[in-house]
Order: sequence, then structure tokens, then C-alpha cells
Amino acid sequence: VKAAVLLMSRLAPQLQSRLEGDCPRLLSPLCSTAQTAQMKSNQTTDADEDLESELQEHHPSAPSSLIQSLPKSKMVNRSTLLDSDNKARIKNRKKVFDELHSNGSVEPSFCPQSEYCFEFYQHLILFDKFALDFPKPVGQRSLKKMLNGQPLRILAMHQEQKQNKTKEMNNEKMTTLWSFDIWHETLYKDARSNSTTD
Repeated sequence: VKAAVLLMSRLAPQLQSRLEGDCPRLLSPLCSTAQTAQMKSNQTTDADEDLESELQEHHPSAPSSLIQSLPKSKMVNRSTLLDSDNKARIKNRKKVFDELHSNGSVEPSFCPQSEYCFEFYQHLILFDKFALDFPKPVGQRSLKKMLNGQPLRILAMHQEQKQNKTKEMNNEKMTTLWSFDIWHETLYKDARSNSTTD
């Protein structure tokens, strides 16, 4: 598990991991964690089959790029964002939003008139085996053992940051924006066992 968390923290440098206690979790900022991110006005009428097509990180100058939601002051000295291939665009977007998060910036914020599409690392999940398929040397790791009869929950939360008396950030107040659970037949026995012991 430690190796998996270490790899995830490389994919998402702002990762908060808490694996002990009644509510284990892995949380990281949405815009700097997503493998690919796009936004569009919800006035546009794209065909449903677009949902099945492979997502690409749009050029930073495109209206659908999340970079366009940044204040102009955040774009100073970032001309390299405009001349990059797909992998570099992803890396640059993650870096920009990681910096915003670590600085406690309140902008940009999501616009209710826009639709957002995020692609995460679902290519690492082997749904037939219900395992994570990490690159070597980590390899495949069963999700059953990690979840102990609980579903794999994918969610987005708003994390309210408040300072405590020592001026440190207290990040425990969170509100769920959306959530869904992924169940698998390998979890059934553990889930039944857990429900009979409650």
C-alpha cells in the first residue's frame, strides 16, 4: 500500500493520504490531479458519442482549456504554456494549479454556466480483476484487500480552509459535490461479513 501511495503522490503532489481510522481517504486538488481536463459552455450541443472519444488536453489558448479560467496576473512569465505537446500541456496545467492550491488561492473558481470534463487514471484499474495496474516495480495490486468490503468511491469535495489559533490550516470541513461507488463481486463476501458484525 505504501508503494501505491508513493506512486499516487508523484501523480498528484498535493495528495493528502490518511489510511488509518474509521474514514481512510486519498484526497488531492481536482484540477491538478486529473489526467485530462476540459471545460465548455453548456450552450454547446456535442453529440453523446463524444463521451466515448479519447480526451486530449486542449491547447492553453483554446477556450476549452482550464488555463483560460486563470486570472491574467497568474499568466505572467508563463509563455511556455502556449508552445507545448499534449504531455507538456498536462504537466504545465498541473503545475499551475498545484501552485494555486499551495498558495491558498481562492481563484479561479468553477463557473455554473460551464460544463467540466475530467479524465482520471481509470486506465490503471483492471475492472475484471478489480486491481490497480501500476508500472513496475509496483505492478498489480488488488483493490479487494485495500477496501475491506467497501466500494471504491470516486468523489469531488469542497474543502473549506480555515486557520486555527496557531495559524496552521485546518482542512477538515468538507462538503461532497458529487460521488459514486464502484462495486465488484470480489467485495461481496467481505461486505456481507462486515454487515453482520455491525
